[in-house]
Amino acid sequence: MRAVASIVSIILFLAFATTGAQKLIFNTMASQSAEHLGLKKKSFQGVGLIEVVGALGVMIGLAAKHGSTLALLNEAAAGGLLLTTLGAAVVHLRKGDGLKGAAPALALGALCLIELILRLV
Repeated sequence: MRAVASIVSIILFLAFATTGAQKLIFNTMASQSAEHLGLKKKSFQGVGLIEVVGALGVMIGLAAKHGSTLALLNEAAAGGLLLTTLGAAVVHLRKGDGLKGAAPALALGALCLIELILRLV
């Protein structure tokens, strides 16, 4: 179980580090997404910062010794990212994107939940 949780943690790190970095850089695609969702540049970059910090927290917690205080960072970061993805899904649904628009956030949220369950069981 621990090996599967580690793989899921790595997937979460890669997903949130890349999407968060794109939001921080505020490239053309990020700009279009922010405009569509009705978010200002600073707000969208704030979400990106949360994603990057969460991704780093997942990896730092993964690298820490099991049972240590620092290892709790993994669970805290995954929980924070889960809440972030749920918020993103709500925003997409409110903007009329339907499940198709909310699906990426829901899929990442499901991975966060799976990671938490595997770590805590």
